[in-house]
Amino acid sequence: MWKTHLKKSFGLVDKRFAGHPMEEQQAREARKIIKRDGVLWAEIEGEITRILQGATPAHVQDQLEKARKFFKL
Repeated sequence: MWKTHLKKSFGLVDKRFAGHPMEEQQAREARKIIKRDGVLWAEIEGEITRILQGATPAHVQDQLEKARKFFKL
């Protein structure tokens, strides 16, 4: 379930993490589930990398940093 919310946390076109209020809401939902279920950063990082497949390595790293700060992991 957290994976669905996480995927919706990224823009369809720009692939930015929580760049729009609706995406930020999805990120908050993902965070709630992730904390409740004790999901590890390695799992989240892997899923974000999968979501951003095809993006530049620099973009992926930038979004991973933003997500890690948001999830406080």
